[in-house]
Amino acid sequence: MIQTYTLSNGLVIMMERLPYLRSAAIGLFVKAGSIMEEATQNGLSHFIEHMAFKGTLQKSARQIAMEIDLIGGNVNASTSKTATVYYAHTTDKNLKKALDLLSDMLVNPHETEEDFERERQVILEEIAMEEDSPEDLVFNLLHKNLYPSQTLSRTILGSKKAISSYTLTDLKTFRQAFYVPGNTVLSVAGHFNPEQLIACAEEVFSGWQGEGRKPVPAQTMLPGPAIFTRDKDVEQAHLCINYPGLPSLHEDRHALAAFSAAFGGGVSSRLFQKVREEHGLVYSIYSGLSFYPDNGEFTIYAACAPGKVNRVLDLIQQEVTAVLKEGINQQEFMKTMAQIKTGFVLGMESAYQRMASMGINQLLHGRIVTPRELLAMLRKIKRSDINRVAGQVLASEPVLAAVGKKIGQQVNKGGIDGQA
Repeated sequence: MIQTYTLSNGLVIMMERLPYLRSAAIGLFVKAGSIMEEATQNGLSHFIEHMAFKGTLQKSARQIAMEIDLIGGNVNASTSKTATVYYAHTTDKNLKKALDLLSDMLVNPHETEEDFERERQVILEEIAMEEDSPEDLVFNLLHKNLYPSQTLSRTILGSKKAISSYTLTDLKTFRQAFYVPGNTVLSVAGHFNPEQLIACAEEVFSGWQGEGRKPVPAQTMLPGPAIFTRDKDVEQAHLCINYPGLPSLHEDRHALAAFSAAFGGGVSSRLFQKVREEHGLVYSIYSGLSFYPDNGEFTIYAACAPGKVNRVLDLIQQEVTAVLKEGINQQEFMKTMAQIKTGFVLGMESAYQRMASMGINQLLHGRIVTPRELLAMLRKIKRSDINRVAGQVLASEPVLAAVGKKIGQQVNKGGIDGQA
């Protein structure tokens, strides 16, 4: 059973006790990601995540590293477009130590100019590494143009120019605005005593104050058709074809996820079988979804030799047309739903997955869907639901982003439908 408790300072705790386990997963979810950042703040959420491991008022960076090793589990952090998460997955005996460590890193950072400058260089190297990844670049190109002048247009890492310009004061100001109990959720799943956990949380967060859940800025997606290219001297052309998707709480979101799985989610999917197995034109091709509070994306990605761009786009369009005309068949439906249900059940055996689901849903939506409720939703999905939602999504004109050597010449020959 999932329990909710609010500490005296306003921090919400989500708890699911799983007594049959000998482990526990814990996460602190802060609503601070690139979707929350103004242009003058882009990259600061990720910068703060880096700085969390540089030391606290009580511990040096070396001591933090030693404590992570002594806990013996997985202690880490990550920044996405919607949130920054500090998490640990360890044995039940080490849960209190993990909470002590994570809370100390979050609430009591010791941010020095020396560490700030050192970590700035590390992040600039990370940005340079992203520049060498054309798959990352094509998604960045897509979002830059899909949400012009909006927060979703910006990367999680920030630009070299922005990261080079920030001061330690900028970072501290951003932290003070977003790192408050009212903008954070503590999520725990696994083997633990809820009363003891609450008492420990009250103690470690006793001096942390601040109210107010930050609202997610509204985003308006650029309508298609549109083509955006970036010339890059790489061996393959990297393509993203994007259709407007659904918001994260839309009632049809699971039906759309099922369609994405059938269309481009694995080795038996339509895209993989047609473009890779039958024609041998790509090594990597897939479809995927992004969900945000007020909108979403359905995106097809493929990488191929530059001379094969138009043929790949043509084959993808053929499969889109076939879905619009006939939908997915009964065999695809049965196979996909079996995969999804099995994956869900296996995922629910992971304390980490249960913790992460509770944390992000409470943070972004102020509510959760229990595993039992979600499984019931999946069981209600019909093939007609999937085909209806797929038809609605694919009926829109797509936006194409492409990165590769002289890619503008290749794409402009064929256009977005791949027709030469």
